[in-house]
Formats: sequence, C-alpha cells, structure tokens
Amino acid sequence: MEYWRIPGRGGRLSDRLNQLVVITAVFGIGAGGCGLWLETDEALDRAGSREKITRACAGLVDPDRVLGLNGGIDRARPGGDADDVMFDFDAVSTPLATMPTECVIYRVGDPGTSYDHFALSVWATPSDDYAQVVDGWDDPFDARARDGSDDVTREASRSPAYPLGDGRLGTYGDRSVSVKARCADEPEDKTSIDVQATALYADDETPLSDADRRTLAELARTAAERAAAKTGCTTELPALPAELPSPSAKLTAAGTAKGTCAWYAGRLDSRLPDRALDAPTGARVFEESCLLAVSEKEAGEIWSALSDKERGDSSEPYTPWWLKTESFFGDEAGEAVAEGVGTDQRRLDPGTAGVDTEANVWWASSTCAGEPALHTLSVPYPYEKYIRPHLRELFQAYVDDVAARRDCTGLKFPGATDFSS
Repeated sequence: MEYWRIPGRGGRLSDRLNQLVVITAVFGIGAGGCGLWLETDEALDRAGSREKITRACAGLVDPDRVLGLNGGIDRARPGGDADDVMFDFDAVSTPLATMPTECVIYRVGDPGTSYDHFALSVWATPSDDYAQVVDGWDDPFDARARDGSDDVTREASRSPAYPLGDGRLGTYGDRSVSVKARCADEPEDKTSIDVQATALYADDETPLSDADRRTLAELARTAAERAAAKTGCTTELPALPAELPSPSAKLTAAGTAKGTCAWYAGRLDSRLPDRALDAPTGARVFEESCLLAVSEKEAGEIWSALSDKERGDSSEPYTPWWLKTESFFGDEAGEAVAEGVGTDQRRLDPGTAGVDTEANVWWASSTCAGEPALHTLSVPYPYEKYIRPHLRELFQAYVDDVAARRDCTGLKFPGATDFSS
C-alpha cells in the first residue's frame, strides 16, 4: 500500500516542523471554508430578512436600521399572513381607507423560536381606532402592583410622553417614538398621518439604549414622510432634535416638580399627592401629562386621619392614590374620549366642559394659538372623594398654567357643581 508523505527538507526536527505547518494550513483552509460558509449563510439570512421587512412594512422603513436594533440581528420574520404582506398602500384606489395598520417584526432564534423585536403603526387622524383614551380607572402603577413591588408609587409603569424638540414633530417614551405629519391639503378630510415606531424588546431588564432611541426616532420620521407621500398628504417635517434625553418613570418629590407638573409645586395639602412625574414642556407638542401620586407612608397617614364616614366599609386603604392631568392640542383635541370600567367611550368635544362620573374624568377646553385644545383631570375612586374639596382649584391651576404657556383663550371650565356632586 502506498502512503502519501510530507517530503523531508533536512533533519528530523525540520521534518516535524514542516508537517506541523502543512497540517495547520490544511486545518486553516477548513476553518476558513467553514467561516466563509457561516458568513454566506448569515448574508443570505440577512438578505431574506431585509426583503421580508421591506415587504411587510410597505417600504416605509430601512430594513437594515430595523435589523440593527438591540445589538443587531441577522434573521427576522414578520407576523401576519404567510405572504408577509401586512399592509400595502398601493392595494386600493383610496389609500387612506386602509388605515390604521401595523407591521410587527420578530427576531428569529433557534429553530421554532422567535422573539418580539419591532413594530410600526400607521394611522390617519381623525381615527376611531386610535383615540386618546382618558380614564380615571387606568392605574399608572398597575405593572408594579402586579409584581408585588413595595411602595408602588415610587415609579410608574411607563414614562410620560417627552416632546421631540418643541413637540411639533412628535413625542417619545420608554420604548417608542411617535411622529405626526400634518397634512396641509387634508386629503379625504384627514388632518395628519401618524406613525409610531416601537422597540418591542425593550423592558425593565432591557431598557432602550440612547442609540436605539435615536434609531427609532429616525425610523418613525422616515416612515411618516414616506406614508405621507404615499397617501397624498402634503407635509414638511422638522428635523429631529440633536438630543433625546432619556425619559424617566420615577416620581420625585412634588414640591420640586418641574416641566408639565411645575404648576403643582407649592400646592401641597395634608391629603394631596406628595410625588410627581413630570416631563419637559414643548411649545408645540400635541399632548402632555402630569402624574401626581401619594407615597405609601403618606397614604397611611391620610387613612389614619379619615373619619369613619369617609372610610365607609373599608378596613384598609385601597391604593395606589393618584391623579393625572392631560392636555391634547390641534387635531388630537378632537380624539379624546373618556372611558370607565365596562362603559362606552364618551367623546370629549372641544369647546365643551364637564365631568364623566363613570370614568372619573373632568374636562375643560380652550383655543391655544388658534388651535382647539382639550384639558382633562382623572382621579380614581375612592381617592377622589377624599380630596374633592381641592379638585376644582387643582384643575384650574393646571389649566391656567397651560393657558399661559400655550397662549390659550376662550376657556370653558366645568361648573362648580361638577366638582361637588
């Protein structure tokens, strides 16, 4: 039998070295081939994923930017039908009739597994499906309460909306960015095209990075611009601001409240909230909010001072206790609805004022810089009955602050009986 040998080139040591060099080279070629195969496989996965994202999201986003989120991925798949098409602006003769719509992208892991990654929502305003729901029963600390956290009002389940620059372009929060493209020509009576880009992977354990927040903002702005062009909405979007400060869901001492809660600083009373969650104000933002809450320690002291009549049949306080003020401007003012537990939504029309006792919501309206505005106050039961004597004064202070900041006139405010009945 004939054997293949590495030819000798000197002494025994030299032969050994030559053998080692050649064997290493052979393994190197094999490893290089394996690496090349893996790179090719990843490239094919990425190319296929790019095509799927482009098709699913109707070409509104750069697929490479979507794949680059959360440290970067190569394999992704859209949700929805097998053909991967989630919405198509060219499918009907009247594109706005297809809204609202959404595309959802999943990161593909091991065979048979996938994980939340990215979502893009697109809708036209006015919209029956994307209302601004105001609800005195919508607990902003619900997620922390379910987790069994102590003193749940130290941090809300989500941050308030922060303005993108002066707010004219839109807002952003914990894991999403919303952009509004105002339509100068109002096609089909739509005043704006709205887009929200969401990082579905972001949560308490994986907070959104500054870089990903910037990417989301760029994706949302690009999508709004492209959606406006596809639907005949003539618009001119401002540039993104240079900085996007990290939004916070942590409440601070109410006496030091700033921004959207600055009106509350110095208005403390023995039964009123001692914590606040504010956001920066925006001169042209289309929505803003201020969340006020009672700490666990303060709630115990308030409860101890209540009369038997005020406590009713309760043996211990039902917390958390909080109140929230919100304002909506421009075309969003016409989108606000109040909704209580098990009740139908009630539209809160600009130019009106009153109270929805089922939803525990009071509302006022005004005209700010020539555009309609709606202002709301939400307080859950039973906390609202403990502080009822203060509600009118508190709401008035908030609305006055907004009016001064936003050049509001023609205020319509709920009557005194709306706060006492």
